[in-house]
Amino acid sequence: MKRKLRLVVIKNHQHYRCRCGKAVDPWGDHCLGCTANHKTVLSNGCRDGIFDIFKRILPLTKLIHSATQMEKEVPNIVPSLPRLKPFDLSIRLNHLLTQGAWRTPYDRIGFDVVAIHSTKPAPSDPSGETASFNESDLRLREGERKKFARRTGGTNDITARTLSADEVIGEINAIGPFGEMGSLFKRFWDGSDTLPLPKFSKDRPQAKRAALRVTSGTTPWDILGKADMRWKSEQGSSVFDGSYLTNLPSTLAKQQLGIVCSTQLANHVNTSFNHLRYDPSGQVLGAEEQDVDDLDEPEELDWKWVDVDFIDDVFTKTTDTSATFWCCRSK
Repeated sequence: MKRKLRLVVIKNHQHYRCRCGKAVDPWGDHCLGCTANHKTVLSNGCRDGIFDIFKRILPLTKLIHSATQMEKEVPNIVPSLPRLKPFDLSIRLNHLLTQGAWRTPYDRIGFDVVAIHSTKPAPSDPSGETASFNESDLRLREGERKKFARRTGGTNDITARTLSADEVIGEINAIGPFGEMGSLFKRFWDGSDTLPLPKFSKDRPQAKRAALRVTSGTTPWDILGKADMRWKSEQGSSVFDGSYLTNLPSTLAKQQLGIVCSTQLANHVNTSFNHLRYDPSGQVLGAEEQDVDDLDEPEELDWKWVDVDFIDDVFTKTTDTSATFWCCRSK
């Protein structure tokens, strides 16, 4: 709460240095941008919280019929790279559904969670976007863009099939320094309008395709609205979760998501504080030394891989024709 209200979190901050050797600020912003403070635990904590919320909400929307269709870091999704785990969490869709099910042409929708830089300004745009949109929203969009435009791909040692960083892509859930969400996830979450897509490098053509696929009409959106509608239709005025404080599915989901993100962010900042070094000199560093690093951690921008071996049948019985684009894999 103090960080969000921009109140001092670290008293006498000039006497403390981060483990990276740089000065810290009084609000703890450095902790979310410094690569020495790895955000793996933060990202995984948010992933687990979203995973649990989806297991509760998505069956109500008829997008899935069982919570077992929610999966974490599943390998063997990309046929040519079976060890690759392209998504932090994913929804395995079943096309043999009953009447009233939410129809979509995809057989899996994957999400990748990323905690964005706290204070890094979003890239400027001559079109005047900085004046039209909130700076925090633009930073979130930049975090989404970097996830779409991965730095590394991978090669299957057996098939020798190589996918570039541009060929394996997942839907992005960018989380801001105060728990705010990127516009792509908010579209899926509550039907909010997305920001205009960022500019992608010409050597990342699939990244733009992925972003367009996420915002297309064939990709599910507004799961909370649909959960509320079905709950009212089937349960009438009954309260959801047995409490007047959570009378609708959307109310509980928003509360839980807020608790998850704020708790994980606070834990990350607190853990970073435990590694601060006391500097009795209290020397104030120059601005160039106080700049926090950009979102450039290997675990944030590169893919996760499973360590176990797969049998040869996995390679011989699959094809590579569908492995060139993975925003939401088409059936």
